[in-house]
Amino acid sequence: MRATSIKKAVARSLYCVATRRCRCPSHRPRTTSAMADGKAEEPEVLLDVKGSVAFVTLNRPRALNSLSLGMVTRLLALNLEFSKPGSPVACVVVRGAGGKAFCAGGDVKEVVLRARSGDCSHGSDFFRIEYVNNAAIAQLPVPYIAIIDGIVMGGGVGVSYHGHFRVATERTVLAMPESGIGLFPDVGASFFLHRLPGHLGRYMGLTGQRLSGAEVKDAGFATHLIPSSRLPDLEAAITQLGPRAADPAQLDALLRSLEQTQPPAPAAGTAAGGGGGGGGGGDVSALLSWKLPLINAHFGLGSVAEVVASLEAAVEAADRQAAAAGGGGGGGGRGDEARVFLKDTLAAMRKGSPLSHVATWEMLRRSAAGHMTLRQCLQMEFELAARFVAGQADFLEGVRALLIDKDNRPKWRYGTAREVPEHVVQQLFEPVADEPPLFGAGAALAAAAAPPVVSRM
Repeated sequence: MRATSIKKAVARSLYCVATRRCRCPSHRPRTTSAMADGKAEEPEVLLDVKGSVAFVTLNRPRALNSLSLGMVTRLLALNLEFSKPGSPVACVVVRGAGGKAFCAGGDVKEVVLRARSGDCSHGSDFFRIEYVNNAAIAQLPVPYIAIIDGIVMGGGVGVSYHGHFRVATERTVLAMPESGIGLFPDVGASFFLHRLPGHLGRYMGLTGQRLSGAEVKDAGFATHLIPSSRLPDLEAAITQLGPRAADPAQLDALLRSLEQTQPPAPAAGTAAGGGGGGGGGGDVSALLSWKLPLINAHFGLGSVAEVVASLEAAVEAADRQAAAAGGGGGGGGRGDEARVFLKDTLAAMRKGSPLSHVATWEMLRRSAAGHMTLRQCLQMEFELAARFVAGQADFLEGVRALLIDKDNRPKWRYGTAREVPEHVVQQLFEPVADEPPLFGAGAALAAAAAPPVVSRM
């Protein structure tokens, strides 16, 4: 999509939001304790232009930088500015505030609270702007570097994956956990998950399991792996490049120079199985050395139900073998690691929404079979998201159980993937009549009617 098409899509999205009778907190004045004390509230997105380099900071550290509607709207407006001919910005660097997370995803709790009160427009507005921003990142005419240090989940993957460079560290923990809350992996996941090695994309999208450290790079979510201690050096070096930061080759050389052969091991508890090794030319991580063959053996089957049955049989066989070897323990070898990995994978599958699993499977099938572009994938995901927000799937119940009431006992519509009717899945993919498309015909009309995008650079 050319820059002019991006502008039309931006205008369309902002117009669709502006013409609703919006009741979301992002679009009305907020009263906070800081405001009551006469203190200015810090913006949720910070912009610091140093010479030719724009540093964009996601600034909701207490919420692990999860994305609000106001944040995605601001990010989209910034990316439009960076895309303008003659922009002084040669490179964009995106990072997260607080030291714990790059971005833990979208603020789905707010989306569901609004939907349960009868305001589904907030969710539609959020996903519309978020997805158009994903497309805008992919089409930026200048290099885009996401420093994915710490937690990266869901929407955080969307703010990073579509850019030129994604820099992970030993502290990076990445997941696509949407099916666990009754949603589906979005932000372009239907475009990139089936492009990961083997059947890793299905595994990530269905289980929500985490990758860490070098695994993130070996999976393809990161382009470089740099020790977190070198991040200040990286940012300083990018700034020193000045206008030369517009050259992806120079940036790649810089990033490679800061990689190291043996990165530090991930912090304890960041991910099952660990992600040590790999990186800038060393040994591959556990993901590629032994996890991926197991993933391929099970997630390469023909349906969600077959995957679950295969995992159940493998876990039972591994348990019998371990018991025969001496009471359930195998001395801590690779066989024990594999058994634990399979058990964790099966447990994750059993926790998620069966309807979300089957919808995710169909979404990935459609994308791969149709050789869909990123824009086509985002449009498909938007139609799915609108129906999930409207209550046609398990999204409202999943967020209620895990994030609102926190009873951790979601009542899914179906007990297993085999119980999900095919017609129910197909209905989720039908176009939504009252939602205009993200891209394409009619964008010029929307652009003409939309309010101007005000730059705060």
